[in-house]
Amino acid sequence: MQASLMYRGSRLFYRSVLLPLMRFKVGGLEHIPPAGGLILACNHQSFLDPIVLGCGSYRVPTHFMARASLFESRILNFYFRNTHTFGVKRGGADRQAWKHFEDLVRSGEQVTFFPEGTRSDDGRLQPGNPGSGMLIHRCPGAAVVPARIRGTWRVLNKTRGFSGLHPISVGFGPPVDLSAEWAQKGSREVYGAITDKIMAAIAAIPPVDGRDDDFVPGRPAQEKNTTVA
Repeated sequence: MQASLMYRGSRLFYRSVLLPLMRFKVGGLEHIPPAGGLILACNHQSFLDPIVLGCGSYRVPTHFMARASLFESRILNFYFRNTHTFGVKRGGADRQAWKHFEDLVRSGEQVTFFPEGTRSDDGRLQPGNPGSGMLIHRCPGAAVVPARIRGTWRVLNKTRGFSGLHPISVGFGPPVDLSAEWAQKGSREVYGAITDKIMAAIAAIPPVDGRDDDFVPGRPAQEKNTTVA
């Protein structure tokens, strides 16, 4: 699929003007396959994260999921629909959005995905949502590439809003092997195993250039529990 004019213009602006202000760094691009259905499974810190993923990956376009309530704004609705973004209803089963996600992946497109389901307000990884595994299970054979964003929570925070400029980065890891889970019939256990594998792969991605843009002096270097009960 060809990227829309608005998508290409926005990406050019973000890459040339906005992201350089935050000393944006990217690592692990060798893990992104040049073609075929691709799911970028990433941690979620900020509303900046879709921009970071869309500019970090060399493949274009990147398709995004955003909560349906954001489309109630006429301005955002127009912008999202012209930058390969589709809505998903929260708090229930949005089968139409799931089907659209699946169709995009099966047609060879690149789609972003945040398995935590919500933003972290302190940069630490959160537990993955078991429902994430169910959605990935619907896309057998796709390349599921983990990604870890660092630093965006310190720029545009979930609770504090804009908090000033700070270095940000995104690192990509090797595709997650889900062949065993895709070979099984869908169940709560299988979905949980998929989510656990993806979250573990995200947690294993090292800082780009060795600098942890999430580092806070004096804070213990530990993550929240990222496993599914």
